[in-house]
Amino acid sequence: MLEKLNLFTLIGIFFILLGLIFLILPILLRLGFSLENVHPLILWGKKFDGLYIGTSPILIIILVLVYLALTLLRRSP
Repeated sequence: MLEKLNLFTLIGIFFILLGLIFLILPILLRLGFSLENVHPLILWGKKFDGLYIGTSPILIIILVLVYLALTLLRRSP
């Protein structure tokens, strides 16, 4: 089945799953999980006046790799 799916479909499935994780994350935080205990490669952030602002370095790396792959695939004949 996976051999029939093209690259864009697989990337879309990946982003849908990532979106579901982001939807489930607030529920897990209400259950008692703390953001301070998360590995810095998964979530890196800073707390400003009670507001937590963060990003995911691993997500940035994945998105850069996807961008490079799509750019290189588009240029190849």
